[in-house]
Amino acid sequence: MSNYQSGRIGIFVALAIAAFFVAIPTSMWLARPPSNVTQAERLGAEIGCTCGTCPLRPIATCGCGFADTMLVRLDTEVTAGRTDDEIMAIFVADYGNSIRIKPKGTGFDLMVWAAPMVLLMVGAVAMGAVISNWRSQSDLGLEKTPLDEQRARDPEPSPSLSSTDPTRYLEIVEGELDSFED
Repeated sequence: MSNYQSGRIGIFVALAIAAFFVAIPTSMWLARPPSNVTQAERLGAEIGCTCGTCPLRPIATCGCGFADTMLVRLDTEVTAGRTDDEIMAIFVADYGNSIRIKPKGTGFDLMVWAAPMVLLMVGAVAMGAVISNWRSQSDLGLEKTPLDEQRARDPEPSPSLSSTDPTRYLEIVEGELDSFED
């Protein structure tokens, strides 16, 4: 690997790392709830309906009866003055961790959210390295086909089957037919 090529790979890696460290805080900033939303509305958008007929819709927007009972329970907990974490812990204890529409930002949940982004960046760096390698090989002339070598030795095209002379084709076809009839 040449210095030029390793320098290009280093640039790809640096850009991928920079993109990762910009993308994570940006996505967290974009995922924050609006400031003009009440606690019940915010949690109603983060807790999913587990009735089995809804595809884990937020209980705030799900129209089934099960979501309505969950909303009543949520309103009761908010009225009791519980914090977001306490209310979420109560719902997770009652319905399981699958009610979380927005996973926690720690541990395994964070890895599940970050893994696709990391894998895409690793793939982009690998693809950039492969393309860089291909380009440097073609620039050095390492990828020559046999046809390129023949053209380099004999610049004049030799008469071949690709010529536009139809009599050559007719001779070949007639010879094949004659050998087939015998």
